[in-house]
Amino acid sequence: MDDWVFKAVLGNPEDTLCLSCLFQAIDPSFKKVCLFPGEESVGHPLMKAIRYDICGMINDEIYFDLEIQQNGNPVDQGIRIVFYLSRLFSGQKTKGKDYRELKPVRVMMITNFSFFGEGDISNDVFHLVGEKTGRTLTKHIQVNIIELAGVEYLQRIPVKDLTPLDRWRVVLKFAGDPEKEVWIQQIIAMDEGCRRAVQKMMEIPMSMIEYMWETKRLDRELMRNTEIREERERAVKEARELALKQGLERGIEQGREEGMEQGREQGKDLGSLLKIVTITLKKAKKGMQAKEIADILEEEEALIETILKLKQQFPDAAEMQIAVKILGEFVYPAALHNEVNFNEGN
Repeated sequence: MDDWVFKAVLGNPEDTLCLSCLFQAIDPSFKKVCLFPGEESVGHPLMKAIRYDICGMINDEIYFDLEIQQNGNPVDQGIRIVFYLSRLFSGQKTKGKDYRELKPVRVMMITNFSFFGEGDISNDVFHLVGEKTGRTLTKHIQVNIIELAGVEYLQRIPVKDLTPLDRWRVVLKFAGDPEKEVWIQQIIAMDEGCRRAVQKMMEIPMSMIEYMWETKRLDRELMRNTEIREERERAVKEARELALKQGLERGIEQGREEGMEQGREQGKDLGSLLKIVTITLKKAKKGMQAKEIADILEEEEALIETILKLKQQFPDAAEMQIAVKILGEFVYPAALHNEVNFNEGN
């Protein structure tokens, strides 16, 4: 049931005997199978990459994806299945073709958790069916769900009376389990596909199994450490942004009260600059030039010219936006970079 063991046993493109036998147990009409690479190509930066467990073509006419799922729930896995199904279907090259030339697609998911709930149902086929009419819209897209949970009850049934699919369910669930060895041996004695699958699994060296277990443990640890680091970085960023916002708000209020007095606090500077911007724009409306305004305010002419240039460049910009823009570019570039957007109305 480990995905890498599942792929090693059933996903070898050079040896498809086990996979063919499993498929015929699922649907006797599945006679021929060929395998494709498992990684779905990504043609757009926003597309989600897909790593199919085992994918290929059945009978030269059906695209398939075979998935093994240890844990989950019907709702989440149902969404995942539909997404995989849609990618298999829409990924076909259709330019210049009739839609009737699209090949059917099927996703088959083997779950180790309870998908169907209580009852005798352990597998089912899903396709598009009308709610009111019960009419099948198309069988071009289908889903097979095969549940392994609760397979223990099959021990009450003589092995010779098990269906081919039930034999596979037992082998997939319990191959390698010492407590079920006698049961497994009885099954593989009468089923060549199951026998070959168990043989291929048992041929995997224990050193490889231990290596994969350790690799998975390290992957989980790395993922957890990455999540912790990202959470810390996010918390630090939020704290800095909050401190900057609070400092600016306090400083603006203080700057308004103290007028043109220069101060260290960024908010005071912003409050002072806001007054300069306000006065400059008012006087500019009256026809005064940058030099005249600078003389009246006793400010650098370059600053007045910058204010007028920004207003000319962004006529809808508010006075506060212009003040923040100047501070961000010339006074506190590291702290206020990109804090203002002239396309917004505040």
